[in-house]
Amino acid sequence: MKLLESVRFRADSVNLLDVVVRYWKFLLAAGITVFIISAAASLTITPLFRSTVVLYPTTNGVETQTRFGIQNTANPLFGDETATEKVLQILKSDKIKEYLVSKYDLMNHYGISSDAKFRYTMLDARMKKYIVSRKTQYNSIEISVLDKDPLLAATMANDIAVQIDTVFNQIVRDAGKRSYSAISNSYNDQFSMVKSLEDSLDIVAVNGSGKSVPAGLKAGSVSSSWASAAGHYDPEFLRLINMFESENENLSAIRSRLTEAKMLAEQNLPYTHIINKANVPEKKALPRRSAIVIASVLSAMAVMFFFLALSEMIARDEK
Repeated sequence: MKLLESVRFRADSVNLLDVVVRYWKFLLAAGITVFIISAAASLTITPLFRSTVVLYPTTNGVETQTRFGIQNTANPLFGDETATEKVLQILKSDKIKEYLVSKYDLMNHYGISSDAKFRYTMLDARMKKYIVSRKTQYNSIEISVLDKDPLLAATMANDIAVQIDTVFNQIVRDAGKRSYSAISNSYNDQFSMVKSLEDSLDIVAVNGSGKSVPAGLKAGSVSSSWASAAGHYDPEFLRLINMFESENENLSAIRSRLTEAKMLAEQNLPYTHIINKANVPEKKALPRRSAIVIASVLSAMAVMFFFLALSEMIARDEK
């Protein structure tokens, strides 16, 4: 630092063009040497091929969240931001990761030793580097796979796209099964209550008024025909009628929810629409050898020129 501080960098202290003229042979030789070394080094880098899938989430990805309520028909057919974020989250899930690691034996494929101390951390880092999912400006999703095997890159990218639907449906089915189990219990309890009220109505009707329950009251629906005859029944019968109406409506609502839960528990819907399938790439994506060589040569020559110019300044300042 003291040496650099002692050098006075004046505009007239050294002619940079003169440095180039005086040392051009040295710079040229250095550039050629670096060119050969960097070119040889780039040849040792394993080439990687990139294959890409482009897809859109379908409206099923949005409608799932309202299956037990009112459907939102205002959602766009493709490119819904909420659906896109859901699919991106699925792509980051452990289910997708575990599937790829198991099917493609990625530990061995990425050359990670089973004795490595941080092998799962290394695997995660390589997967993040070579398997990339991103949202495009058009709210579509792009899945890119880099690999030394072009066929494997295309196969893996297409496989990931297929697994989105598989994982999505599995999540929905699991939720549907849990809901179906819980709603089934409520339905059975409610059905027993309605059946009990129906039996009570039969007893009160026969014992209290000598009439039987109107046929419309049974089998889950209340006929309007009983209203005209309501005056013939005692207050207890009318109270049971009102309870039966209310509880039967509740039973009908629970039955609807049970049907929806069963549909979800058994569903297998598409959640993505593939725009472009991944094809086997013909040209490597990495490394860009020409860029490596050019950058190496220019960097080396710039560093050498800097030190030559600096040495000239120091020599001239000492005179």
